[in-house]
Amino acid sequence: MARIYPLFSSSSGNCTYIGNGKSGILIDAGVSCKKICDALSANGLEAAGISGIFITHTHSDHVSGLKVLAKKLNIPIYAQRQNLSILMESDLVPESAQLQELDSDETVCGDFLVTHFETPHDTPASCGYKVICPDGKKLCICTDLGCVTQTVWDNLKGSDLVLLESNYDPYMLAHGPYPYQLQKRIASDHGHLSNSDCADTVHKLLQCSTEKFILGHLSQHNNTPITAENTVVGTLSDARRNRDYLLFVAKPEGEGMAVAF
Repeated sequence: MARIYPLFSSSSGNCTYIGNGKSGILIDAGVSCKKICDALSANGLEAAGISGIFITHTHSDHVSGLKVLAKKLNIPIYAQRQNLSILMESDLVPESAQLQELDSDETVCGDFLVTHFETPHDTPASCGYKVICPDGKKLCICTDLGCVTQTVWDNLKGSDLVLLESNYDPYMLAHGPYPYQLQKRIASDHGHLSNSDCADTVHKLLQCSTEKFILGHLSQHNNTPITAENTVVGTLSDARRNRDYLLFVAKPEGEGMAVAF
């Protein structure tokens, strides 16, 4: 049985492991190589068993540790064409990097079948990932999106587990430390997903038989784990937690968090 380990999930850095103790894949590498390797070890995971690194987009909180990690592990880096160009032009990958362009087809990486789907974010190219495990179970990772488009919804629907962005509380954003223009960017359709928009999507997914959810990429300035959690639980008031659905909140550093699906 595969598990998902949100090793790091916040506006400061993101890296998620999918697999088991012997083999798996990484989504993003937004903290240092040392932190990622230490987190893998703390969770009983073997870095040598990682088959590839999939990049959602090139903001620093998703790629800051990529160059050193890819050189250390000597494994392929998968990304959209525009993002591969940015990674090379910005010296964010080693010269010896095995760069693999994502196309419209499914990518086989180790024991996993991976497809990407476009997400609306303020970067040249951004995507979420749908991962099918050896036992046929499907999970989706979808963060850094200002709204849930039809494309996003079509890929999330029918998943066994979804890690979905719950980035900010609108009141905290409006009354927080960020300048107005940054607030506008975050709240735009190409910014980040609010707690309430995340909750609405989770509610719809539950009606379509998805029962396991992880809230991720919480802002450390405009949100709290309990605020995000309470917003979703309140929206799901017609269902009973731990009976009809399971809900987890990813921490900035996973601290041993693992969810089976």
